[in-house]
Amino acid sequence: MPILGLGTYILSSSQAEESVYAAFMAGMASIKPAVLQNETHPYYQERGPKAAAAESGTVLESWFPLGGKQDCHTLFADSVISEVAASHGVSPAQALIRWHLQTGNVCIPGSSNPDHIREDANVWDFELAADEMESIDALETGRRLAWY
Repeated sequence: MPILGLGTYILSSSQAEESVYAAFMAGMASIKPAVLQNETHPYYQERGPKAAAAESGTVLESWFPLGGKQDCHTLFADSVISEVAASHGVSPAQALIRWHLQTGNVCIPGSSNPDHIREDANVWDFELAADEMESIDALETGRRLAWY
């Protein structure tokens, strides 16, 4: 059976050095990972790993793109995110998803609520302005919301 894709998920910087992705970058693996899945949201943007992955054509998939089940309200209540959402008449979740997409991240928010799933998919009829993107980008704190 052919391999259609290979991805990697990194829990910590020490694991990054041992990952399939690191092995590929060091020339020790011949199959390039298609996806690098890391916790990514406005507070923890993972710019370094994203840039390194992009050099080899690997795409960043945001894990916990809305902050995770326990912490999504932290991001939803952020005044910058709330104001951007309100200016477009959308929810904070939709503004966050749109930010991820415009940033170039693969964003697959998880939900079992049919209303949230429909809302999360409805992000194609608006675009964040450059100053809104910059405002959300400026929220980077290096703070993870998930501890595993």
